[in-house]
Amino acid sequence: MKFFLKILVALSLIIVYGCSGNHLITDKSYLDIVEKSFNEIKKLAENRSAELFSVFDKNLSVSQIEGLKFLYAFMPLSDLADYNGEFFLANIDVSLRTKEDMPWGQDIPEDIFLHYILPLRVNNENLDSFRIVYYSEISERIRDKDIAEAALEINHWCHEKVIYQPSDIRTSAPMSTILSARGRCGEESTFTVAALRTAGIPSRQVYTPRWAHSDDNHAWVEVWINGKWFYMGACEPEPVLDQGWFTEPARRAMLVHTRSFGAPSGNENSIVSHKNYTEVNNLSKYAVTKKIFIKVLDIDQLPVNNAIVEYGLYNYAEFYPIAAVPTNEKGISQFETGLGDLLIWASMNDDFNFKKISVRYTDTLVLILNRKAEGNYTYDLDLDVPLIPSQLPLPSPELVKLNSDRINSEDIIRQNYINTWIDAEDTKELAAKLSIDSERTLNIISRSMGNYREIVYFLTNCPDTLRVKALSMLEILPDKDLRDTKEVILSDHLKYCLQPSSLMSDEGNTVYMNYILNPRVANELVTDWRSYLRTKLPSSLAESAYSDPSMIVRYIDENIKMMNNENYYNTPLTPKGVIDLKVADNHSRSIFFVAVCRSLGIPSRLEPGTNVPQYFFNNEWNNVYFSDQNYPAKSIGYLKLYSNDKDPVPEYYIHFTIARFDNGHYKTLEYDYNKKIGDFNNELALLPGNYMIVTGNRISDSKILSGISFFDLSANEHKTYEIKLRKDLTYRNSDGNLDLSSIMNLFYDRKGSVEKIGNDGTVILWIEPDKEPTKHILNDLPLFKKELDTWGGYFLFLTGSSPDSLALISETLPGLPENSIFRVNSQFVILKDCLQSLKISDKALPFVFVTDNKGNILYKSSGYRIGISEQILKYIR
Repeated sequence: MKFFLKILVALSLIIVYGCSGNHLITDKSYLDIVEKSFNEIKKLAENRSAELFSVFDKNLSVSQIEGLKFLYAFMPLSDLADYNGEFFLANIDVSLRTKEDMPWGQDIPEDIFLHYILPLRVNNENLDSFRIVYYSEISERIRDKDIAEAALEINHWCHEKVIYQPSDIRTSAPMSTILSARGRCGEESTFTVAALRTAGIPSRQVYTPRWAHSDDNHAWVEVWINGKWFYMGACEPEPVLDQGWFTEPARRAMLVHTRSFGAPSGNENSIVSHKNYTEVNNLSKYAVTKKIFIKVLDIDQLPVNNAIVEYGLYNYAEFYPIAAVPTNEKGISQFETGLGDLLIWASMNDDFNFKKISVRYTDTLVLILNRKAEGNYTYDLDLDVPLIPSQLPLPSPELVKLNSDRINSEDIIRQNYINTWIDAEDTKELAAKLSIDSERTLNIISRSMGNYREIVYFLTNCPDTLRVKALSMLEILPDKDLRDTKEVILSDHLKYCLQPSSLMSDEGNTVYMNYILNPRVANELVTDWRSYLRTKLPSSLAESAYSDPSMIVRYIDENIKMMNNENYYNTPLTPKGVIDLKVADNHSRSIFFVAVCRSLGIPSRLEPGTNVPQYFFNNEWNNVYFSDQNYPAKSIGYLKLYSNDKDPVPEYYIHFTIARFDNGHYKTLEYDYNKKIGDFNNELALLPGNYMIVTGNRISDSKILSGISFFDLSANEHKTYEIKLRKDLTYRNSDGNLDLSSIMNLFYDRKGSVEKIGNDGTVILWIEPDKEPTKHILNDLPLFKKELDTWGGYFLFLTGSSPDSLALISETLPGLPENSIFRVNSQFVILKDCLQSLKISDKALPFVFVTDNKGNILYKSSGYRIGISEQILKYIR
């Protein structure tokens, strides 16, 4: 009897899994997890059933079916809302093709293929058809190479297409990044991972959410080769794997991590495992690490289960939670991190406690949840970051030279593409033809970069009567929107935008332009939602909302379901996606509210600082709260900020931040980065509650003087608060004496030399113009141009490569200090001599010396650093 039962079970499995094609998922237990989650997703996404699931009606192979089910099973809301089944199937087919086309295709383990080749999503980018469009080009490029050689070659291909440039937080899709030929590190790494996965090479984006030694973060790429993960800089090719300019900074990091798409599998070191993804802790590959244990107790000394423990790293003038790990039933949260300082914050509901620890000297910390957010008190915190490690060996000079030559040729290829963009003369001719302002047009077109054709087409084809308005709409948009928004989307927003008669005055027109006409709400992808929403919204709502905008709130409460945990990549759903899926997370719902208002001609925005949605009615901004949110009292309090500090002048997200208490945490208010204290001219109108101000002064790349102040703000209270930065009062000796003669000769011995060099001291910078750390310096110096010009000393820039490399910084030159001079110091010979004479072993570039007029070294910096201008100012003053 048992024998026949086994036969029946075997036959049933054949019937269930079919006979056509190979299984993509052979692990039956994992396939059961996929099936269960897929069925849950079908119910969640039932409002887009046709768009997402009708693809299964096609004659699909077993591997296609299992591939689609795997993606759907663990897909975030944004993907369910904004893409369709045919799109996912077309991309899956490319991934399946690599198993046959690539020499290594059959050698990739099943779980590695599922988690690190099949998924389209890398992080929080907008998805596109990159794999489909570029498969042939990439596969041809790596013909006859093994998997390691192919990975390095693909990175060279990526560098031909894209180079580093900072930008806003919205992550562009890979094809949009190619279009503009540049991207920040998150976009470079997303693009590079997409290229590697297109070739069937397992890859993932890894990143440090915040550096310990500098106010910034960074992302790069890891590739899986023959059972092991290796790293490389995205669009920054090196001659070998496990090499990059960020190698040394990463050895000082407190966390490097990645997100593995899909239900947990494998045995990698995880921070937290969710049903749809795993947070993998990669730090031990890069730095010396230590595991710490936080035990959380209640006021009765009993363990607290599911308390949230945040591991806060000082960065951007806040204690950023690089990880949040809940406690187990024994009240213990554990985390593997680097050897610097952290602020540990434990909370359960409104009860909390915190303490600064030095990981190097801490194994276990006990926190009792006995604090409440009330009262006025201040703490001073001295913070240390991991020490500078000894430098790792570099590839051979021969390999470095060959790689450098390739990089130079790739720069030319990329520049040749950029040279095909429309130039200033043709842009001015276009403006004259269209009878629009040439300077405004030139500014817009230059910002659009490789997307200029769409912008030109939009301006050319819009009605004559709307062309001036079209120009104004384009001026409002951020650079990135100009770089990747299509003409059809721009035309939709221009054509279907309503302007109420009440907003025809000059003041009203400003409100109209910024809060009705503007297609941009927050960090979502701009789509043609304006006409779409008007066709989807009930006609009764359009009629009633204009006289009572709160009706829109009621409509959303009744029609949009909230699922915050399901949009775990934090890519906002587009307004079109929200109204179709009828499911959203909080942030996407706020964006949707603003879009609905604007589509109906009602001014709306997300309030600067709190991101609370607002509508403009009866000449004032009204906050919006949905039924699942606590509606605060209408009364507000007022906070006036000031400071007497001049060196440096406090700036938001650099020296101080403000946060408001909510459910056990202080959430930082999102005012503009770099906003100086003097620009907080008026009192801040804030909700009554409990607040925290964090201040910080980075006195070096290894020490920070921070302070935390807590205070209460009552309704109708007017409070004044002084932002006061802690100062470093310790005396510093000179770091040695630099023989300036060889450096000065390089600048003196040519026509046009400046005889005054060195009279007021000197800042000497050895740079690599094509590398990201140098670009950060070149972007940072203009922020303090006025102060640096007042000093009057000279900035001597030296590069070790050909004179052609100096052309790469030409676009930054106008913003650099007035007394900036550039020379070539072949192979950095002078720098090497200086470091040898000073017995300095660290040779990471860029290298910066600040000296007085006698060559005494007042300050030195090596390697990647953000905020170096402020440090230079401290010493030249």
